[in-house]
Amino acid sequence: MSKIEQYIILKDNRKLGFAEYGKTEGHPIIYCHGSQSSRLEMHYDMSFAIENNLRIITIDRPGHGMSDFNSKGSILSFARDVVCLAEHLKINRFSVAGMSAGSPFALGLSYLFPDKVYKTAIISGFAPYNKDSKKYLSKEVKAMLGLAKFFPFLLKIMLKFQKRQLAKNPKKALQGFLKIMSKPDQEILKNDSVMKVIENMFKEAFRNDSTGIAYEISNILVKDWEFSLDKIQVPVQFWQGEKDNNVPFEWADFMQSKIGNSSLQKFPEEGHLIVFNHAKEIFSDLK
Repeated sequence: MSKIEQYIILKDNRKLGFAEYGKTEGHPIIYCHGSQSSRLEMHYDMSFAIENNLRIITIDRPGHGMSDFNSKGSILSFARDVVCLAEHLKINRFSVAGMSAGSPFALGLSYLFPDKVYKTAIISGFAPYNKDSKKYLSKEVKAMLGLAKFFPFLLKIMLKFQKRQLAKNPKKALQGFLKIMSKPDQEILKNDSVMKVIENMFKEAFRNDSTGIAYEISNILVKDWEFSLDKIQVPVQFWQGEKDNNVPFEWADFMQSKIGNSSLQKFPEEGHLIVFNHAKEIFSDLK
């Protein structure tokens, strides 16, 4: 079985897909991918993981990539799926990283299993969606999340169309998706290796269909998270670019203010894709 094509069968007979990067015996880090993404979301240059003795495990959330859809899925049900995988891999304690829309799942895991999570990193993280937080969003992101919350059937149609576009002409489909990103991000996107990662992770997200992706956005991301940030006991480090058009830096400020044992590192001249410039710093901090 390829390291990037692995899976387990959960107790309810759902398949959970995952990939492993870095060193097999390294410090384990569970990585929660962004929206419309998959276990293939990882840096194109994994030398930082080898040099720092890191074992990074990326997991397809339900309905993404290799993982079966869970019609009753939630942030906390995914946390329980992750612990089943950790037990299968004989990992007792691990660190957690959440990128963008992966942050609610990373934080949910940290909340529910403080005895298992060593440290948590939130990279360009999605915050609880409410009337106070949405005022900081760009008009494009606000429109999409509003669609997800109030007209989920329209989001389903849009994502089905996106799946067809990705299959037919992935580069063109991605251009439309990535055009809202900030100038610093556009510079990073000029790197062909970055674009290859993004293309592969998006195509894999829609491997089966768009049902799981639509469900996650409409039924999880824009709804109540089922837990309070101030109840998280695990140390949390936030990493945030101040020129992020996808996720406003005010969201990192807000979440960091709610979690007692947390800190925030801002990058004033960077955007959403800070992970490509700061992978070594971000992931080695989780040891």
